[in-house]
Amino acid sequence: MITTTEAIILKSMKYRDSSKLLTVYTEAFGRCSLIANGARTLKNKFGSALEPMSCSTLTFYKKQNKDLHTLSSAEPSVRLRNLTESFDRITSGLAVCEIIYTSQTHEEQNPPVYALLKSTLIALNAAEQNEQSLVFWFQVHYASVMGFGLNPSICPTSGETVLPESAEEFVISLADGAPYSAPFARIHTGFRMEPATLHALQQMYETPLESASKLALTTRQTSQLNDFFALYYQFHLDRSMTDRSRRFMQSVVV
Repeated sequence: MITTTEAIILKSMKYRDSSKLLTVYTEAFGRCSLIANGARTLKNKFGSALEPMSCSTLTFYKKQNKDLHTLSSAEPSVRLRNLTESFDRITSGLAVCEIIYTSQTHEEQNPPVYALLKSTLIALNAAEQNEQSLVFWFQVHYASVMGFGLNPSICPTSGETVLPESAEEFVISLADGAPYSAPFARIHTGFRMEPATLHALQQMYETPLESASKLALTTRQTSQLNDFFALYYQFHLDRSMTDRSRRFMQSVVV
């Protein structure tokens, strides 16, 4: 079956002398594996449409009961040239793609996941500062789409609103990303988080995507959020983020 769908290129690998193996996240089929024959030749017909983080319209031969499909054509559908123009944008964009690659199963369609991935990459392409904040914003809202959303302002035991200035340290439940209020923090286990980091997490939960790059983070906040999300996703997905993904996340620490 020949099919055409928009897709985000998650990974690209050399294959034999002139081809590429691709992992893409498609709007129509979720995560797919493709082979692009001749993609590494000087006269290849795909151009820049197969570079990681690209948003492209792909046409491929989808083989029934096969895991690898043959790419026929590709052309950019959204221009994201700025993503590759700075180290912070590159590492942040690749981190978002790695999260999708690690957490999504093969050929399982999820339109809200695709929409979130695409809109986040578009926001990163436009960002002029605080790119790492967009990565954490993505993780907050991706968790909601996947069914294990955080609730960083409400104590899971008392139901009370938790203000960052109400304690010197908080215990965050890994079950629902919620902070325990005193005295419940003393009798529960979870991720220990400083008030400034909790405040940043609450801001990311409440802030729309178009304003997320205005949220500046300190090195300490970035480090704590990096560790928290690694544990939170591991808890809910029953798998750890890959070493490569962790390195990407650590690389955006300023």
